[in-house]
Amino acid sequence: MLTVALACTFLFAVSTSDAVAGVTRTGPDAWAAPLLVGSAVLFTVVAVLNATAMSMAERAEEIRLLRSVGTRPGQLTRMVCWESLVVTGAGALLGTSIAAASLAALGEAAVGELWFAFSVPQYLALVLVCAVSGLVGGLASTRRARRGPLLAG
Repeated sequence: MLTVALACTFLFAVSTSDAVAGVTRTGPDAWAAPLLVGSAVLFTVVAVLNATAMSMAERAEEIRLLRSVGTRPGQLTRMVCWESLVVTGAGALLGTSIAAASLAALGEAAVGELWFAFSVPQYLALVLVCAVSGLVGGLASTRRARRGPLLAG
Protein backbone atom coordinates (compact mmCIF):
# COMPACT_ATOMS: atom_id res chain seq x y z
CA MET A 1 0.00 0.00 0.00
CA LEU A 2 2.70 2.44 0.98
CA THR A 3 4.81 1.57 -2.04
CA VAL A 4 1.97 2.24 -4.46
CA ALA A 5 0.74 5.35 -2.63
CA LEU A 6 4.14 7.01 -2.33
CA ALA A 7 5.55 5.97 -5.70
CA CYS A 8 2.43 6.95 -7.64
CA THR A 9 2.04 10.22 -5.79
CA PHE A 10 5.61 11.29 -6.43
CA LEU A 11 5.94 9.99 -9.97
CA PHE A 12 2.59 11.27 -11.21
CA ALA A 13 2.89 14.58 -9.32
CA VAL A 14 5.98 15.28 -11.42
CA SER A 15 4.08 14.27 -14.58
CA THR A 16 1.11 16.45 -13.62
CA SER A 17 3.30 19.46 -12.83
CA ASP A 18 5.15 19.02 -16.12
CA ALA A 19 1.88 18.75 -18.07
CA VAL A 20 0.48 21.89 -16.42
CA ALA A 21 3.69 23.82 -17.15
CA GLY A 22 3.94 22.45 -20.69
CA VAL A 23 7.32 20.87 -19.97
CA THR A 24 8.48 17.85 -21.96
CA ARG A 25 11.43 16.11 -20.37
CA THR A 26 13.98 14.42 -22.60
CA GLY A 27 17.24 12.58 -22.12
CA PRO A 28 18.52 12.22 -18.55
CA ASP A 29 15.80 14.57 -17.22
CA ALA A 30 13.13 12.11 -18.37
CA TRP A 31 14.71 9.37 -16.24
CA ALA A 32 15.30 11.36 -13.03
CA ALA A 33 11.90 10.85 -11.39
CA PRO A 34 11.50 7.18 -12.42
CA LEU A 35 15.00 6.35 -11.13
CA LEU A 36 14.36 8.11 -7.84
CA VAL A 37 11.04 6.29 -7.45
CA GLY A 38 12.71 3.03 -8.51
CA SER A 39 15.28 3.30 -5.73
CA ALA A 40 12.50 3.92 -3.20
CA VAL A 41 10.56 0.94 -4.56
CA LEU A 42 13.67 -1.24 -4.27
CA PHE A 43 13.98 -0.24 -0.63
CA THR A 44 10.32 -1.09 0.04
CA VAL A 45 10.70 -4.44 -1.75
CA VAL A 46 13.48 -5.32 0.69
CA ALA A 47 11.21 -4.26 3.56
CA VAL A 48 8.36 -6.41 2.18
CA LEU A 49 10.66 -9.43 1.88
CA ASN A 50 11.85 -8.93 5.45
CA ALA A 51 8.33 -8.49 6.86
CA THR A 52 7.11 -11.53 4.92
CA ALA A 53 9.96 -13.64 6.25
CA MET A 54 9.21 -12.61 9.81
CA SER A 55 5.47 -13.24 9.51
CA MET A 56 5.96 -16.62 7.84
CA ALA A 57 8.45 -17.64 10.54
CA GLU A 58 5.72 -16.97 13.09
CA ARG A 59 3.33 -19.13 11.05
CA ALA A 60 5.65 -22.15 10.87
CA GLU A 61 3.60 -24.01 13.50
CA GLU A 62 0.39 -23.32 11.58
CA ILE A 63 1.96 -24.64 8.38
CA ARG A 64 3.27 -27.75 10.16
CA LEU A 65 -0.24 -28.34 11.56
CA LEU A 66 -1.76 -28.05 8.08
CA ARG A 67 0.80 -30.53 6.78
CA SER A 68 0.14 -32.95 9.63
CA VAL A 69 -3.58 -33.06 8.78
CA GLY A 70 -2.84 -33.96 5.17
CA THR A 71 -2.35 -30.70 3.32
CA ARG A 72 0.07 -31.32 0.47
CA PRO A 73 3.01 -28.98 -0.28
CA GLY A 74 1.33 -27.90 -3.54
CA GLN A 75 -1.80 -26.90 -1.65
CA LEU A 76 0.27 -24.84 0.79
CA THR A 77 2.05 -23.19 -2.13
CA ARG A 78 -1.28 -22.22 -3.69
CA MET A 79 -2.52 -20.93 -0.31
CA VAL A 80 0.56 -18.71 0.10
CA CYS A 81 0.24 -17.47 -3.49
CA TRP A 82 -3.43 -16.56 -3.05
CA GLU A 83 -2.77 -14.86 0.28
CA SER A 84 0.04 -12.83 -1.26
CA LEU A 85 -2.07 -11.81 -4.25
CA VAL A 86 -5.08 -10.84 -2.12
CA VAL A 87 -2.92 -8.74 0.20
CA THR A 88 -1.12 -7.14 -2.76
CA GLY A 89 -4.42 -6.40 -4.50
CA ALA A 90 -5.93 -4.81 -1.39
CA GLY A 91 -2.77 -2.80 -0.78
CA ALA A 92 -2.63 -1.66 -4.40
CA LEU A 93 -6.26 -0.52 -4.27
CA LEU A 94 -5.75 1.39 -1.03
CA GLY A 95 -2.47 2.89 -2.23
CA THR A 96 -4.04 3.88 -5.54
CA SER A 97 -6.91 5.56 -3.72
CA ILE A 98 -4.52 7.53 -1.51
CA ALA A 99 -2.42 8.60 -4.50
CA ALA A 100 -5.46 9.49 -6.62
CA ALA A 101 -6.89 11.69 -3.85
CA SER A 102 -3.57 13.50 -3.41
CA LEU A 103 -3.02 13.89 -7.14
CA ALA A 104 -6.58 15.07 -7.76
CA ALA A 105 -6.05 17.77 -5.12
CA LEU A 106 -2.85 18.79 -6.92
CA GLY A 107 -4.72 18.97 -10.21
CA GLU A 108 -7.48 21.03 -8.57
CA ALA A 109 -4.92 23.47 -7.22
CA ALA A 110 -3.00 23.65 -10.52
CA VAL A 111 -5.75 23.81 -13.15
CA GLY A 112 -9.00 24.12 -11.22
CA GLU A 113 -10.28 20.60 -11.92
CA LEU A 114 -9.85 17.12 -10.48
CA TRP A 115 -7.26 15.92 -12.97
CA PHE A 116 -3.76 14.48 -12.96
CA ALA A 117 -1.34 12.99 -15.48
CA PHE A 118 -0.42 9.33 -15.13
CA SER A 119 1.15 6.48 -17.03
CA VAL A 120 -0.68 3.14 -17.13
CA PRO A 121 2.50 1.16 -18.00
CA GLN A 122 4.40 2.71 -15.07
CA TYR A 123 1.49 2.03 -12.71
CA LEU A 124 1.10 -1.58 -13.88
CA ALA A 125 4.86 -2.16 -13.60
CA LEU A 126 4.78 -0.89 -10.02
CA VAL A 127 1.86 -3.17 -9.08
CA LEU A 128 3.61 -6.09 -10.80
CA VAL A 129 6.80 -5.48 -8.81
CA CYS A 130 4.75 -5.45 -5.60
CA ALA A 131 2.93 -8.68 -6.53
CA VAL A 132 6.10 -10.51 -7.54
CA SER A 133 7.99 -9.42 -4.42
CA GLY A 134 5.09 -10.57 -2.22
CA LEU A 135 4.93 -13.93 -3.98
CA VAL A 136 8.69 -14.47 -3.87
CA GLY A 137 8.85 -13.46 -0.22
CA GLY A 138 5.97 -15.71 0.78
CA LEU A 139 7.19 -18.73 -1.15
CA ALA A 140 10.80 -18.38 -0.08
CA SER A 141 9.81 -17.91 3.55
CA THR A 142 7.55 -20.96 3.67
CA ARG A 143 9.75 -23.28 1.62
CA ARG A 144 11.27 -25.02 4.61
CA ALA A 145 7.94 -25.36 6.45
CA ARG A 146 6.19 -26.64 3.31
CA ARG A 147 8.69 -29.42 2.70
CA GLY A 148 10.33 -29.77 6.11
CA PRO A 149 9.58 -32.07 9.03
CA LEU A 150 6.03 -32.32 10.32
CA LEU A 151 7.11 -31.95 13.95
CA ALA A 152 8.69 -28.88 15.50
CA GLY A 153 12.14 -29.48 16.71
